[in-house]
Amino acid sequence: MNFLVAMGLAMTKRKVDAISSGRERSQNWHEDQTKYMLEWHIDYLKKQHTRFKFRKPHHLLCADALNKKFAMGVTVGRVDRHYRYHKENWKYIATALSKSGNSFDNTRCLVIISESEKSTLCDRARRLLNKPIKFFNEMKELFTGSSADGSFAADQNTCMDGSDGSDSDDSRDLIDLNCYTQHEDPLGECNSPT
Repeated sequence: MNFLVAMGLAMTKRKVDAISSGRERSQNWHEDQTKYMLEWHIDYLKKQHTRFKFRKPHHLLCADALNKKFAMGVTVGRVDRHYRYHKENWKYIATALSKSGNSFDNTRCLVIISESEKSTLCDRARRLLNKPIKFFNEMKELFTGSSADGSFAADQNTCMDGSDGSDSDDSRDLIDLNCYTQHEDPLGECNSPT
């Protein structure tokens, strides 16, 4: 019986060691390292196509750049997690800014929310929005425009109705289809084989 108890403890210890070895130790990021990481992603994003999404290979390039500049020994997983952390924070900030009645103080980088609105927020959002937001401008540049929000939408029925404010009536010629020549059939009527 003593042998079985000892065997069970040994197996439990092996399981704990196997589980804990898969997780990396947490790392504290200094402000200049985080700022560099966000700016690296912004610069990389500017060179890419419209629907570009960051994946692990892109975070590997960022990790290499961070390791060269700061010699921090950061891994792809850490860069990915830190990027996702800021993206999740931006989601809370963007949601708060999109609600009517909320405003943003540019001098203090603080979202101004009513007390009744604060009581409805989850703990993480409340902690984030109660103090000045670090890297607000970087997060705004990096994460704004990553989803379709309808800000450039136009009503298809009225988008061509408005005037552009010019005195000339040249813009109306673009809308008038009567100024285009009509297609003429060279054989006369129609080409149907009947």
